Amino acid sequence: MNRNLVAVLAKVLGLKDPEIHPDLSMRDVRGWDSLMQMDLVLTLEREYATNLQIVDIMRIESVRSVIEILKEKGVALNGKPEKMPLT
Repeated sequence: MNRNLVAVLAKVLGLKDPEIHPDLSMRDVRGWDSLMQMDLVLTLEREYATNLQIVDIMRIESVRSVIEILKEKGVALNGKPEKMPLT
């Protein structure tokens, strides 16, 4: 997994880096409620310079879903852009 994303998720979710894995879900994290969800959304948007729509936000239920959504938004989680930015 992307080290930066792990660090972001660990900070927002109040976990240690080794606890972050793709199968980690809302059910696994104590306190992952609507407020934490919005904190996560705002942090992801700021960190990755992207805008998440309400449909994206509603899909965030696990680390795996965060990864999928960011990739769909063209965020390069492997060091290479997934799509070219619009000019």
